[in-house]
Amino acid sequence: MAGRILKEDIDALRQQADIVAVIGDYTSLRRAGKSFKGLCPFHTERTPSFTCTPDGNFFHCFGCGASGDIYDFLQRVEGMDFPEAVETLARRTGFPLRYEQLTTRERRAIGERSRLVAVSHLARDHFVRRLLADEGTVARDYLKGRGFGRPEADAFELGFALEAWDDLSRALLADGVEAEDLIAIGVSVRNDRGGLRDRFRGRLIFPIHDPGGDVIGFGGRVLPEIDYGDFEPPKYLNSPETPLYHKSKVLYGVPQARSEIVSRDQVLICEGYTDVIALHQAGFANAVATCGTAVGVEHLRALARYTRRVVLAFDADRAGIQAAERAWDAVRELAGAGTSGLDLSVLPLPDGRDPADLVRDVGADGLREAVAGARPVVPFLIATRIEQADLTTEQGRVAALREALTVLGREQDPELRRGWARSEIARPLGLAYDFVVTSAARQGVVLDSVEGVASTRAARPVRRDVAPDAPAAGVVDARLERAVLRAVLQDPTLLPEAAGELDGGSFLHPSAAAVWRAIAAAGGVGVTPEAVLVAAEDDMVRDVIRGLMLEEDPAAVDVEPEVRRRAARDLVHRLLARSLAAHEQELRDRLSRLDAVGDPDAVLTLQRELQGLSARRRAMRESTDA
Repeated sequence: MAGRILKEDIDALRQQADIVAVIGDYTSLRRAGKSFKGLCPFHTERTPSFTCTPDGNFFHCFGCGASGDIYDFLQRVEGMDFPEAVETLARRTGFPLRYEQLTTRERRAIGERSRLVAVSHLARDHFVRRLLADEGTVARDYLKGRGFGRPEADAFELGFALEAWDDLSRALLADGVEAEDLIAIGVSVRNDRGGLRDRFRGRLIFPIHDPGGDVIGFGGRVLPEIDYGDFEPPKYLNSPETPLYHKSKVLYGVPQARSEIVSRDQVLICEGYTDVIALHQAGFANAVATCGTAVGVEHLRALARYTRRVVLAFDADRAGIQAAERAWDAVRELAGAGTSGLDLSVLPLPDGRDPADLVRDVGADGLREAVAGARPVVPFLIATRIEQADLTTEQGRVAALREALTVLGREQDPELRRGWARSEIARPLGLAYDFVVTSAARQGVVLDSVEGVASTRAARPVRRDVAPDAPAAGVVDARLERAVLRAVLQDPTLLPEAAGELDGGSFLHPSAAAVWRAIAAAGGVGVTPEAVLVAAEDDMVRDVIRGLMLEEDPAAVDVEPEVRRRAARDLVHRLLARSLAAHEQELRDRLSRLDAVGDPDAVLTLQRELQGLSARRRAMRESTDA
């Protein structure tokens, strides 16, 4: 096995490869100026919104928000990890990759993993043989009763463990496997006499694979037709934590589901192995399951390589609600670590029913309709709080409002907070929206009134002379900032000298401010787009930057360079004038608080500053009007 790919080769391949040729294998592209446009391969659309450019080898979809470089595209479209994407691109382009030398510890670790995976495969083969032999009749009958046959058994490599103390251990020891390796992978344990006994006995066996298809663990289910004597074993038993198997990181069925997850851009997460098999059988091959644990950060981090749309198919009981809460906690934790944009929904199941039952009850079409109607996790959790409250009393309604707002307050998107405050709280509780806003404020939950994001300035007074359909001041500000940043990133040669006066205080919108910080960190106006992307704080900011780089300015199509230069100058002057006006107001406020008699020098200094700012702003306005 090779070591790590040399970073300089990764960077060189990224620069040399032709992203248009690679993406052209997945969607038809046509030239649009310096870039290429086509239908997005990641979501269904009729009008092309997907754009890629050879200048930097990156892509951005203005429809679904997918964005990244040539490696990100391969990872997303094929469901690969990063090394797989690099090696695939190298094979396609004939680029010779070089690898770092492994240390002794790395060679030892790789040797151990390869050996333990080989032993796990031998155990799987043994279980499969037992399922297909005469002694596997009881397990095959159970599968048949669940509606599963040989195709499902083969696809998921199902097996059977005899109700015997050491059937597997004796067989693999006879094949030359070391006892310590059997213990290490969790299929055998030491008995009182120092020998081995099997961990899995009298169970239907579900091999658990890593995304590459290696067997790393096992799950076992008891069978109703087997007499276990006085001992009542647990219904399900999974491998213990081993060098290969870590349940907090592993999902059942990923290799079988990966291509369908990528194709559908959605994953269904269940709680049972047979649920996954039943869903695959019904045409929902994008289903996976947790391995006896709650959905956590590492599970979602792995799934984010394939899709951003996650649907939890859980029981609607208290345990299911708590599982949805923990999954949402994991989504927010990932967002804080830079993996943003996960769309988490919940498909609540009827009491006592699992996904396999639902397929039998309503069929594939009914399940498809149910999945399409899965609720976003926040409305789902708010609804559970309201349903648990006594709405027949004023005290109960107040308690329900308080609980619902506690959930809503953890939602980071202000647009969603506002919308859900109306649809999921005010309407179900029969409350006025203004009352919900006031109650939310008392709990520290902001339902801001500015479109897009909350402004960092104090709220502006409402102007009575503005037409009802005029965009809010915050929206106008955000559009201006976006237009300036688009000019800075796309064609800085058109910018006026005054662009050198732009700074962090020039941008109020959080996304715009983050983009400007990346530009400043990369070296300021005029640096290459690649440098700005490298300097960006996280993937979300990089997505915004790529969008700005590829976004067309409708007013600049087929316009002469000199006209575009004047337009860029006007944009920069308007943005700087806004900052100057804010500074002027600040100085006027300070001047109004000064005692002209007690501190005449300070008053004079502020007046001179105000005169200078006014003159500067007037010069910009005259230049813009010229």
